[in-house]
Amino acid sequence: MNFKQAIKNTVPAPVFSVIRDVPWAIRDLFDRNTQDEVMPPLRLMRDGPRGRQIWTQAGQETLHFYRDVLRLDRSSTMLDIGSGIGRRTVPLLSLVDDKARYIGLDIDRDQVRWCTRNITPRNFRFTFIHIDVFNKFYNHLGAIPPSKLVLPFPDNSFDVVSLWSVFTHMYPDDVAHYLKEIGRVLRPGGRLAASYFLVNDESKAAVGNGSFKLALHPGDRYWTTNPNMPEDMIALDEAWLRSAYTDAGLTWTEPVLRGRWAGAEVDPGLFILNWQDIVVAQAGGPTPAPTTA
Repeated sequence: MNFKQAIKNTVPAPVFSVIRDVPWAIRDLFDRNTQDEVMPPLRLMRDGPRGRQIWTQAGQETLHFYRDVLRLDRSSTMLDIGSGIGRRTVPLLSLVDDKARYIGLDIDRDQVRWCTRNITPRNFRFTFIHIDVFNKFYNHLGAIPPSKLVLPFPDNSFDVVSLWSVFTHMYPDDVAHYLKEIGRVLRPGGRLAASYFLVNDESKAAVGNGSFKLALHPGDRYWTTNPNMPEDMIALDEAWLRSAYTDAGLTWTEPVLRGRWAGAEVDPGLFILNWQDIVVAQAGGPTPAPTTA
C-alpha cells in the first residue's frame, strides 16, 4: 500500500480533502498557466491525475473515444454526469456543431464554477450545473442521498449520457437508481457510456495472480480498496450490474472495453481512459445512424 492510500484508509474524508489539495495549491503559485488554452489550476484537478501533460492526454483520448469509438453525432444532445473540471469536456468544443447541446452535472461546486467561467464562454450551448449529492469521499456535506436524485430533465431528453469514473465511487443500489433515471432521460436508441471496475471470474483471477496490486475488500455486491471510505474506489459485480442495466431498459453493446486495471490490453489511444472498464449501452428503440465527425 502506498503512502497516499494509507492516509485515505486512515483519516476522515474532510481531513483528507485538505491534505490532498494543499500541496497542489502551493504548486499553483509557481506553475501558472501562461498559454492561451483551457486548463484549470492543479488544485482543482480533483477528478483524476493532476498535471498539465496528463490533462492534455486525457482530452485527446476522450476526443478519440467520442469520435472514433462512439462515433458521436456532432449535433447530439449530451448529459455528462460527473463532468468534473472539464478534462473530458474541452475536447467536445472542437467536435460538436452549433446544433449540439451539452449539460454537465457535478457535486463539486468549485469545479462547476470554474467550468462555467472558462468553458461556457467559448460555447454558450455548454452548461454546467451543481447537484448537491452526498458522497463520503467527494461531497461529505451533500444534502441529497444518491438514491433520491431525480435528474432535472424531462423523459427522452438526451441522445448521449456519459459517466466517467462516477460509478466507481457509488454503492450498487445507488448505481441502480442512477441507471433507471438515465434510462428515463435517454431517447429511444440513445447511448450511455460509463466506466467501471467490473468484477468477474477474469478480474478475480487477475487479482489472484498478482497483476492487480491493490487489495480488494468485499462488500455487498461490491469490492473496495478502502474499507474506511469505500466510496474512494468501488468495483461492482458484473453479473449484478448487467441485470441492473436490463431493469433500467438499457442493453449493453458488446464487446466491453476491458480495462488495464485487471490486466487487459487496450487501444494505445485510450491508455488513460481505458484504465477502467468502459461499457456502452443503448436505450430501448432503434439505433440512430451515426454521423462521422
